[in-house]
Amino acid sequence: MKIDTDNNLIIPGSLEISDLKAIKVIGELNKVEDFLQGQLTSDISLLNNGTSQLSCICDHKGQVMADFIVLKQDNEFFIIIQKDFISIFTGELEIFAKFGSVSFDICDHKIIGEIYNKGDSNNFYYSNDKFELSLYLKKSNYKNKNSINLDMWNAANKILGILHLDKSDSGKFRPLEINFDKQRVSFEKGCFRGQEIVARMKYLGIDRRKFCTFIVNNDFVDSSLIKSIGKTINLDDKKVFNGIVKKDDVEEVKKISGIISIL
Repeated sequence: MKIDTDNNLIIPGSLEISDLKAIKVIGELNKVEDFLQGQLTSDISLLNNGTSQLSCICDHKGQVMADFIVLKQDNEFFIIIQKDFISIFTGELEIFAKFGSVSFDICDHKIIGEIYNKGDSNNFYYSNDKFELSLYLKKSNYKNKNSINLDMWNAANKILGILHLDKSDSGKFRPLEINFDKQRVSFEKGCFRGQEIVARMKYLGIDRRKFCTFIVNNDFVDSSLIKSIGKTINLDDKKVFNGIVKKDDVEEVKKISGIISIL
């Protein structure tokens, strides 16, 4: 099942995202790169100036503790993260930061999100064949002319299969359960905390569940076959949410009334 993104469900535009903050990772560039490469699940070496990528950190059991976006700007690294996860991120990594001779600074920058039509952005962290998503840091006195709202932004992320965890979800899921293995984890770069368990799950193929994005109408009624994760976004007369289903139940789930698309 495939959503028709030509029906103005997702439209281009920008907004200031007040729920996000930027954490600057301070230290000598090579030490910052080594620290991030050893702790984050994504491959930091792929970032050039002005580019960003989805990432996360895991605990030693391979459970995702926090998700975020890494931005490299002017040879400095910033963690773009939900405010609720700042204490989790710094708490999990503080001891490793000391050993790595790096530190964290919570910035007062404003975070601007922008949805572009496909091919219009030079710095997107994820895209499909219709649109691209980008984040920018702006000075604290910057005034953005918001042309979309937060629901539009969140729906665009969900349609791309991007889950942003709630604080209550910290430590509850491994990357393969919530699509992070496809978007936030590099299995080629080498070790990160929890890497052995995460890699074992991937290569043994032991996950019997499927992460999906659902677009539904008002006829949809919650089903025990779908484990909803994160916020449900209301967009016009439709709802967009992420959920986990057992792979054996996928065909049955498709028959549920009110489902427009399963991505």
